[in-house]
Amino acid sequence: MLESWEGRFFVTFAAVLEEKSFSRAAERLGYVQSTVTAHVRHLELTSGKKLFHRLPRGVEPTEAGLQLAPFAYQFIQLGQSLQDALTDTDSPSGIVRLGALESFAVSHLPFFLTGFLKQFTKIKLHLTPGLMHEVADQVANHRADLGIVPKPPERDDLLFTPLLEEKLALVCAPALRERFEQQGWRSLYDSAFISFGEQCIYHAYGRDVLRDADVELADQLSFPSVELIKQTVSCGMGIAFVPESNVAREIAAGALLSLPYDRELTLTHGVITHKSREPKAADKALIQHLKAYFAAN
Repeated sequence: MLESWEGRFFVTFAAVLEEKSFSRAAERLGYVQSTVTAHVRHLELTSGKKLFHRLPRGVEPTEAGLQLAPFAYQFIQLGQSLQDALTDTDSPSGIVRLGALESFAVSHLPFFLTGFLKQFTKIKLHLTPGLMHEVADQVANHRADLGIVPKPPERDDLLFTPLLEEKLALVCAPALRERFEQQGWRSLYDSAFISFGEQCIYHAYGRDVLRDADVELADQLSFPSVELIKQTVSCGMGIAFVPESNVAREIAAGALLSLPYDRELTLTHGVITHKSREPKAADKALIQHLKAYFAAN
């Protein structure tokens, strides 16, 4: 079986897994779709297992496909590590797959990545947003090389390198802040708690603050982007608990105001890597420059 496994087949398999589509995988890899189909079919014939369910709109992995995935990513990683060892380490190259919370990426990464990618022109970055548990799973299952999360994930298979600390802010519209100053926490009785959803760490911390204040809000709204959360809060629909960096401009402009709460909460954002996997040269370059950037800022 070993002589039938080729790295390009695993690269194609990973692309289909991530894109959830043969056609999008072909476009990403620069292949015609029949080549992608042939690569996956070869893996299925060699393994004796069906790897993907074909659906009306895309594909999803079978149980065997899910079992193959971590080994495929390790095979790809080993090939990249070998390439790194045989090439100039002063000029790292290749793809870095980075998972990060959307709220962190929006506030902290654009300026950093502009400079980093100008300096390392041979590195290509694939950024995948997700909630903390999703980013941790991506790294643990080798679907991402690195992740940036807002606290140590408390997993034995992942290593955490801190980057920066950041305060969390409870924010609302100016009219609601004025009412809060007059009536206190009970003024929020008809407001909604707006967040990324119950699985988001900011949501959990915000719920703790409200519970400590003995506040029960009228509704709960979930949105997929920090921009949408800020817009709905500024329109007076409710309150949100988010990192200060996400709302600094809005607070400075008076579009949003912060509400005081009894205990100050901070996050320690950091990079996670797989414990059993040596980062390749491009990964190391990104980690080193992230640490230097946030240490200086």
